[in-house]
Amino acid sequence: MELSDIDIMLAVGRSGKISQAAKELNYAQSNVTTRIKKLEEEYQVQLFNRSSKGVIPTEKGTQFLAYASRIRGLLHDLQQEMADPEEPSGTLRIGIVETAASRRFIEILNEYQMKYPDVSISLVNATSPKVLRQKIQSSELDGAFISGACVKEGLKVEYEMQDTVHIISKRTDTLLESFCRLSWVVFPQGCPYREITEKFLAEEGLSAKKLIEVSTMENLLSCVDSGIAVTIMPCSVVHNKPEAYTLHNLSDVLTPTTTTFVRGENRYVSRALHQFMRLLNEKSMTF
Repeated sequence: MELSDIDIMLAVGRSGKISQAAKELNYAQSNVTTRIKKLEEEYQVQLFNRSSKGVIPTEKGTQFLAYASRIRGLLHDLQQEMADPEEPSGTLRIGIVETAASRRFIEILNEYQMKYPDVSISLVNATSPKVLRQKIQSSELDGAFISGACVKEGLKVEYEMQDTVHIISKRTDTLLESFCRLSWVVFPQGCPYREITEKFLAEEGLSAKKLIEVSTMENLLSCVDSGIAVTIMPCSVVHNKPEAYTLHNLSDVLTPTTTTFVRGENRYVSRALHQFMRLLNEKSMTF
């Protein structure tokens, strides 16, 4: 097996299509197919189930991809460590869920950039913690802010922030029971606050007229501002103009929430990332 086989397997595993993986790697499709068949012959296992819609890893294929990801991650760490200078530089790749992208967070980034001008910061926003976890595990991110109970094996928590969850509406005296006549604005599936919303509606016997799905915090708050919908979010998302909203308490079971900054466990920590985590803890950042 060659190192290029690792990249081929990972590309096919990500896309689920040999043609797309070949395009990504700039290989002929027949070359990708041949390399996978050779791996299957070498290990005497079937790595993918093939169909007209694409390919799906077999049980052994899933195990192979897990090892391949670890190998690629170790090679990335080796390259980083060999090239890492004494003074922080290079690119710092940070993922962040929409609910954590607050003014306070931007202030921390600005201070970091002032201290370490040779570091180029790349931000990746997402509404699903799962997406950010996958990007950390595939070495696409150095670390990420994720929300909810979503810290999994292979991740190390470097910072933790507590917040409370509320029903957030336009400034109003509307009773909680009246919300059944309104829409509920949510992020796409995978967002922990959407899960909380669906759980709350089920437990309280409330029925939303409909769910409005958005992908950015700006659009979510616009729906609330207009009065056409309410939402369930951490109270920190309205910190810029709290006077414009009414926060309604939820039951104790649903109130607490946590946002954590995580990185890959047992992965090399560059000087750029180390200094970022140090500043984060020094400032005891709250969202």
